[in-house]
Amino acid sequence: MGRNNGAAHKKTHAPRHRAKRGESSAPVVNCSEPIESNENQGPREDSQKSNEQSKAESACKTTAEEKADCFPRTLEFYPFAYALYNNYLDEHCWYCLSPSANLRRCKGCNRAMFCDQNCQTLGWKDHKAECRALKGSPTVPDIEVRLLGRIITRFKAIKNGNDKKDATFYLQRSSRRSIMDIWAHTDQIRNDEFAMKKFNDVYSRLVTFYGTKALLTKEEAFELHCRDYINRHAISDDGYLEEIGKGLYLDLCAYDHSCRPNTIYTCKGFVATLRALDLTVNLMDRTTTFYSYIDLLSTTQERKKLLRDTWYFDCQCVRCVDNDDHVLSSMFCPSCREKPERLCIFGESPYKNPVTQILTCPKCHIEVPKERVLEAVDAMRFIDRIVAKNEIQQMAKEQAFRFLKGIKDRFSKILPSVNVYMCKIIQLLIPLIDPTDSKTLLSLHLESEECVRFCFPPNHPAVAVHLSSIGLFYLRIGHPHRAELYLEMACDILKFTLGHTHPLTVDKLSILEEAHREVQEARRIMLDSSISFQIPATPLLTAVGSAETRGVESVIGDASLKETQHEEPSKQHADNVTGRESNKENNHKDEVTTPSNANGSSRGTVEKEQDLLH
Repeated sequence: MGRNNGAAHKKTHAPRHRAKRGESSAPVVNCSEPIESNENQGPREDSQKSNEQSKAESACKTTAEEKADCFPRTLEFYPFAYALYNNYLDEHCWYCLSPSANLRRCKGCNRAMFCDQNCQTLGWKDHKAECRALKGSPTVPDIEVRLLGRIITRFKAIKNGNDKKDATFYLQRSSRRSIMDIWAHTDQIRNDEFAMKKFNDVYSRLVTFYGTKALLTKEEAFELHCRDYINRHAISDDGYLEEIGKGLYLDLCAYDHSCRPNTIYTCKGFVATLRALDLTVNLMDRTTTFYSYIDLLSTTQERKKLLRDTWYFDCQCVRCVDNDDHVLSSMFCPSCREKPERLCIFGESPYKNPVTQILTCPKCHIEVPKERVLEAVDAMRFIDRIVAKNEIQQMAKEQAFRFLKGIKDRFSKILPSVNVYMCKIIQLLIPLIDPTDSKTLLSLHLESEECVRFCFPPNHPAVAVHLSSIGLFYLRIGHPHRAELYLEMACDILKFTLGHTHPLTVDKLSILEEAHREVQEARRIMLDSSISFQIPATPLLTAVGSAETRGVESVIGDASLKETQHEEPSKQHADNVTGRESNKENNHKDEVTTPSNANGSSRGTVEKEQDLLH
């Protein structure tokens, strides 16, 4: 997306992958070490930048443990400031963010937690003013106050030249850009009543906590708040599962948003790593490298509204202008008797009258009554309100389960499973299911698979997590071959995107190994069974014995054939690793969900295996 979109990252209600937009679209320079950027200076001239780049160190460190051609697969970024959410303050080190059961409390405030003396020393530049404030406060303020406080006190230290007195001030904390170089959108925020109310509330609590002496003027605080509000990122745990805090990364926020991103970022402690999702991505070129600021499991209308309200730009990314994306808000044709057609309510389509907007089903050729369209729209709005207001969290577990199941059963007659609102109902339902009820959990994951694949790029970890869950539930209900297939695809994605040693990859590989063992055990049982079924040949029984042997061998043959066939989708899946388009991925999904259709002789192999096992 172009510079004029002017987006950047702030806190939203979207999941982990929140990002922002920066000021420049120039490629990131790949220097070897960090620049100690003086935050008190204004935007640098190009000639000054050139001199600094030739002399100094870079904050964007190329890890490049794996490379495709000349492109690095990963880039690391360091934060200007960061903070933990309150519910993680006692579980994670306040400096390195590592979780530990043996953290030591700061003797000054008796609140902050650190791994050891080294972490406390390195974290002192951030905690110093905070420590004094905590001594006089009955409670720990929320992340909004603490993060802005850390940004202000660090900026003030640089402004006063105190950064030169600390040899570790820029250790894994440097950036190529100064904080005043990044997008602020101060005019838009001043004219945004909600945003100004938020700032005034945060500033009031900030002054109460720190006192005016430790801070800057309100106008300077506002300038820094705007940059924080627009550009900050979520910080996830090492496993890429939970959001534990927020950080302001001055160089990472230079990358633009796309609802169809070709990168993601992960965190290890406070260090953020930008990761390519396919081999064609050049992370050094910010004009062609994008990641998402928002939850991708959303309709076009939802995404555009959130981006406009939060980052003040109208998204025109490739996904937002793709008419096919409207399938996420589609409905069933109410007139089709068997396998009803999916009809897109919004956007352009050959079955929609451009003047009257009336839909005519291309399958049964019957016009859809306006009342039925409104019924589908009302159903989606109803689900959206439930999600937005967190109404389920206020119910007892059993009550919430009955409520959601009733909604799902009712609206599944109106909305197809690819509809993102049906997927959101399933998202809410899954945590309420008994973890041992693998059959129900498998059914829900299979039902939402198409929607997940449609919303996320093929090599996105979210797809891998979903596929691995399907594989796990197949394994638990005694279908190791299907489990192996899904788990192999999930692990291929994770190995490419996150690397072999990432905690999430390691976890899924261990489940895949379990599936491999189950498959080998099934083969052994079938082989033993085939031997025990053989009948000694006699003149009278030779024909019968031969027939039985052939029957058992045909079962083993079917199993062998299935093993051969199941490898093919995995080979096809490897195409994802080389950046194939998502519509090919959807075709592959069809092969995955019905692998036995590749050859009639392999149909029902899993059921035959179960008969032998039981």
